[in-house]
Amino acid sequence: MAKVKWPFGEATTLTLSATGNQALTIDNDFTIVDGVTTEATGNRTLNLTIDSEVGVGAMMLIKAKTNGTETTIFGTGMAGATLTGAAGKTKNIFCVYDGTSFKEAATPVQID
Repeated sequence: MAKVKWPFGEATTLTLSATGNQALTIDNDFTIVDGVTTEATGNRTLNLTIDSEVGVGAMMLIKAKTNGTETTIFGTGMAGATLTGAAGKTKNIFCVYDGTSFKEAATPVQID
């Protein structure tokens, strides 16, 4: 059975671990990357495998919370500035897929 993708199905939510390389498979046109439930205790690098069915214009919201000044680094399949955290704060980053990689589409916003 084929997956019903956003906007007709639900967005996909992927959860990050506290530190290290994060291997994420993107297979939906809207993905939420949850880096808040597990707060960063070290630097995290996001490495994407992008499914061939993901369309140009697909969106990704990255939510990152850090214990201190840990960084979120855009690795494979992504482009944008490294995000440096602030102790106990959450930042959101919006990215858009251009057919090659997910690009940072707006300045990260601290929401708390």
